[in-house]
This record gives sequence, structure tokens and C-alpha cells, in this order.
Amino acid sequence: MAFVCTFTAGGYYTHLNIVAERKDQQLLMEEVVSVQAAAIERRLTRSLSSTYILAQEVRRSNGRFKDFDHFAEEVIQTLGGVSNLQLAPNGITRNIYPLAGNEKGIGHNLLLSDKRKKEAWEAIENKTLTLAGPFKLVQGRIGMVGRNPVFLEKNGEQHFWGFATALIYLDDLLSFTELDQLNQKGYAFELSRLHPDTGKVDVFARSSNDLDEQQVRKRVKVPNDEWAIAMSRPTDFTFQIIVGITFSLITASMFALLIRRILLEPERLRELVKKQTTQLEQLAFNDELTGLANRRFLTEQLDQAILNISREGKCLALMYLDLDDFKRINDSTGHEDGDRLLIEVARRLRDAVRETDIVGRLGGDEFAIVLVNINSIENVRMIAEKVITNISIPIQLAQNETVIGASIGITLAPEDGTSSGELLRNADLAMYDSKRAGKNQLSFYNMEMQEQALLSIRLEEELRQAICRREFFLVFQPIISFSSGQVEKFEALLRWHQPERGIQSPGSFIGVAELTGLIVPIGYGVIEAACHFIRQQMQAGKTVKPVAVNLSVCQLREADFSNRVEALLMHWDIPPGLLELEITESMLMENVDLAMTLIGHLKRLGIRLSIDDFGTGYSSLSQLRHFPVDILKIDRSFVMDLEASPVDRQMVEAITAMVHKLGLKVVAEGIETDAQMRFIKKIGCDYGQGFLFARPLPPEQALQYTGYAGLALSEHTTHDDKLGMATAS
Repeated sequence: MAFVCTFTAGGYYTHLNIVAERKDQQLLMEEVVSVQAAAIERRLTRSLSSTYILAQEVRRSNGRFKDFDHFAEEVIQTLGGVSNLQLAPNGITRNIYPLAGNEKGIGHNLLLSDKRKKEAWEAIENKTLTLAGPFKLVQGRIGMVGRNPVFLEKNGEQHFWGFATALIYLDDLLSFTELDQLNQKGYAFELSRLHPDTGKVDVFARSSNDLDEQQVRKRVKVPNDEWAIAMSRPTDFTFQIIVGITFSLITASMFALLIRRILLEPERLRELVKKQTTQLEQLAFNDELTGLANRRFLTEQLDQAILNISREGKCLALMYLDLDDFKRINDSTGHEDGDRLLIEVARRLRDAVRETDIVGRLGGDEFAIVLVNINSIENVRMIAEKVITNISIPIQLAQNETVIGASIGITLAPEDGTSSGELLRNADLAMYDSKRAGKNQLSFYNMEMQEQALLSIRLEEELRQAICRREFFLVFQPIISFSSGQVEKFEALLRWHQPERGIQSPGSFIGVAELTGLIVPIGYGVIEAACHFIRQQMQAGKTVKPVAVNLSVCQLREADFSNRVEALLMHWDIPPGLLELEITESMLMENVDLAMTLIGHLKRLGIRLSIDDFGTGYSSLSQLRHFPVDILKIDRSFVMDLEASPVDRQMVEAITAMVHKLGLKVVAEGIETDAQMRFIKKIGCDYGQGFLFARPLPPEQALQYTGYAGLALSEHTTHDDKLGMATAS
């Protein structure tokens, strides 16, 4: 009886512990599978977002995409995970970047000759992105193709333009997960889907190890499809069973030893379960490569930290880091060096913060730091600057040494948000602000970023409507000759009659217009309106005065700008010498070669050219001799302080004298007082412009304006002038 009871009890305990261990492993395996599924979804979503960026640019340019290769290169470098980007107007591939190795794709008809044309037609029908694959590509590798249909609005209707396409290799997608590392540790995995044509299960990726019966399966959501990931880790319980039976047999004859073994065996099994549980928790909550907290664990810790500061009335800061040009280094030196670099960056991040702070890797080359119990914003700034300094120290890789930078976005809690999702979004927005500012910098989140983004979107839409509704118009400010007092020419100034806010000056909308590229059609409209005003002068039988028009830097970059201007002059039958184009000094110096080419084309047409706002940029007078311009305009900032600033008087006089030596005419802008006018006239300036002579006039009033009678005053400054505005010696 003792033998039977003891043996039965030992076997029962062994069975219970094995069952418990299997349950614990099952739960933890579900965590690991969930993390890998989320990593695949997140990486695929980010890679496919490149098609939305391309689609937006197509819509912005109304289907006339400029410099596709440069734009696609920046998108691929920023997002990563994309093999190439393509544009397919009318479903036919016309642009691929990079083209090398992908030449066969040019001219490929996605709607007729493509094996996966089904997904292409589905994208058009549903007006949404579809994913085709995985399948074997013409490049010889397995990959997926995301096709985003682009529709352009014409006459109030949406018309299909074509596709913005991203090609993603399957092995590149899986490299952003930890499946390879898990496979090396004995885990088995399998990725599958229901094939869209056959309806059968299609296994498109699997580990070298086979799945066992204790596998865990989870769905992976992808566009217009659903994948499944299954994982298992075979565990041999033979040893535990043998141990249980052996001890049960021994204790059957030694009752005292039986009791002892029965008491110790569950404890030993619990320790074994605890050890394996710790290993699985390490995989579930920590990044396998760097040992830092992974996204899931960092988010949980961030939520807990937010809860703590709300109870204690304290603050925390979240820093979102993205390594600058990591993809270039990773591709050029190899993934092993890329991993070494990430490990070293992780170590430097831990060294730069306190032990109580939380450092995590969000995926790829993105990291996050949670600074708890911060004392001040300046303290956060100092830590961020320390992080940037630490990361920028050269890193020794296997074969060479490299230097990398980091762009950091910072947000504060509870000031900027009270949830992990909100803070991560804000910090990400601030990080991209750092990228735009030139990389290797830091930016703090503020509400203006989000508000400005929303305002810019609304203003962009209003500008598009304004172009269609012809809400823009011109006013004309006379430019007076000091020698005759008569109108020498007019400057065309843009105004916008906004239905809700009334007349808007350019300062309220030009920035958004240039950022979105809408300044190009607006600018051509301004030139055409100026030609129309010149034609009005010619028809009125008056002496025709030239009209000056300001150019935007966006127009300067237009390859066919001079051809389009020539076409407008021919359409209105305007002599080229009656149109003057004003180019700002800073615009000239931004790209000297491009400016020289454009100016050369315009001069050959016979168009007059002037440099606007001189003195506010960074050119020198010696550089002016390289530009075949006709007129130089002294910026109003020098004129407005003539009465109080001897330095400004000396500069205006010196600029006038030196520009005359170069054979150019000089216009002084912003003249508002008689004293300013007399001084500028005395030093030999050729022309003047400002409210003293006339404010900007509508076309009908400008046609009647002939000159300024006040210039009949004496040529010399009278003794009664108390401004002390004698010429500088």
C-alpha cells in the first residue's frame, strides 16, 4: 500500500508540474508571437507609407512629378525597408528608383500584363492601397508590391492618374523582427496566408526548425489580406518524467526519503519554470540585439511613469531619437557592422542618463528615453545635448571607423500629453522638425507644430481654390525718376481677395504657397497679369511704362521658366524690354550656377532684370559683376532709418556710388518722408519708390498716375533740415 500510494503521489505531482510548465510556456509564447506579429505590421505599415508620400507629391504637382529620383531617394533613406519606389501613370511603369537591376520594370503594364493585376484593379475599384505578394519577383527574390492608386481632381471629379508603388523584399521586412535570433535559440516559426488564387494555405517563410504541436498562432493584418504567424519551442519533458518515476520507485521502499523527495521535487520544477519564464520574459520585454526595453515594455513603463507623476505632481520628458543616415551606413558596411553600431549607440545612451531613467529601442534605428522626475527644461536640454555629443563620437566597426548623428524630438508630460501614445506622437513630430532643421539637432514639441500643420493644410486648400476661382489680383506701385519726377516704371504687387478674411497681403500666404509649390502657378498668373497691364497701357495710347515682377525661388528652379515667360510675351504681343523680373539677393546666392543660367536665358530674350532687397543677403558687390542685371534695389530697411542712423546713410551712399561704377541703375525702396527723398536724390540715386510718392494703386488709377510734383524742390538740402543728413565723407 505504501509503495502504491507513494508511487502514485509522485507521478501525480510530476504530472501537475509538467502541465503547469506547459501552460506557463504557452502564455509566454503567446507574448513572443504577439511582439513579432506587431513588429511585422509596424514595419510593413511604415514601408508602405512611402506610397502615400509619393501619391501626395503626385497630387501636389497635379501629375507632373519633378526630380523623381531625388525625391524617392530621400523617402527611402528616411523610411527604410523599401527596395525601390515606382510611378506608373495610367498603370504603366515609367519611373523606378533605384533603376539599376530593375530596368525590366520600365514599361510594365500593371493592369494588363502583370501576374498580380487582380490586386491592381482592386486598388482602383476601392481607391485604396493593395498589397500583392509575397511572390517571386523578376529580381529573383521573394517580395511584396504595394500599389497605391492616385486620383486627381478635374472639374470636380476624381480621375485615375496611376499608381505609386513600393517594392519590399520579404527578407528585408523580416530583418526588422527578431525571428532569426529566436530561430538560433531553438524557436521555430512559420508565416503563411491563404493564396488569393487557389484559396490554399501558402507558407512563404519558415525557420530551419519544424513546428511542433504546442505551436501558437496569431493573425497579422496587412492591406487587403491577412497573414498568420505560428511559433513553437519544442520542450522535452522526458527528463522530468524519468526523474519523477525514479524518485517515486526509490521512495516506495524508503518512505521518509519519499516525503522529502515529494516536497523538494515541486520546488525544483518551479525553479526550472521560473528560469525558463525569465528567459521568455527577456524576449518579450527586451530588445534582443541591444538589451534595451522594446517598444511594448517601454510603452508600459511610460504609462506607469505618467501615472506616478500625476500622483506626485512631478514632470517627465520623453526623447525620441532617430539616427541620421543609418541606412546608408548599414547598406555600405553590412548588417553586422550595423548591429555593432546599434549596440554601441545603446550603450552610450545608457551612459548618458541616470539609472532611474528608461532607455528603449523602438525598432530599426529609432530609440526613446524617458527622463523621470525632471527639474527643468534646461536640464532636459543639457541631457539631450549630451546624448548628441556622445553619439557623434567616432565608432570603430569591424573594418573602419564611422561617425553618426542623431535627431532628437522632446516632449514633456503632463504639459504636452497624459498618455504614452500622445507623447510618442508629439515626440515623433518634434523629431521630424529636427530632421528638417538639418539633422543632428534637438527640438522641443509645442502646440504650434500641430496647429501650424493644421493651418498650413487649410491654407493650402484655400490657395488651391483661390487659383481656380481667380481670387488673386495685382496692384501697381510707381517707381519715380529723380531726374524728371515722372513715373519710370511700376512694380506689380500681389494681393488675394479671400472671401472670408478680405484682402490679404503676400506675407500671410507666400510661405505656404512656396512650401507646397503653389507659388509656381500663382507666379505665372502674376506675370500674365503684368503683361495684361502693359497691354492696357499700350491700348490707352499713353507712354508705356515697364512693369517689374518679383520672382520666387521655386520659379527659379523651373527648367522651362524662360520658355513659358517667352510664350506669355508672345501671347500678349509685349516687347520683352517692358517686363522686368526682380530676383532677391539671397535667391541669387542660394544657387549661383542655376541663377546664372536662368539670367542668361532671360537676357537673351531682352527682359530687364533687377536685384531686389540688396543688403539683406550675403553677397558682395564684387559678385554683382558676374550677373548681367540692369538695376539694383536698396532694401527699405536701410532707408527707413536714414534720419537716425549715420551708418545707414553711409551704407546707402557707398552702395549707390559703387553700383554706379558697375554701370547699374539704383532704386531706393521704402521712401516715406521728404527728408529721405532729398538725401537719396542728393547722393545720386536714380529712382525712388515708397508711400511718399504713391501707395500701390489699382490698374485704373495706375494708368492715370504720371509723377510726383514734390520733386520740383531744390536739388540741395536746405539749411532748415534738422536731420543732419549730409552725405558721409
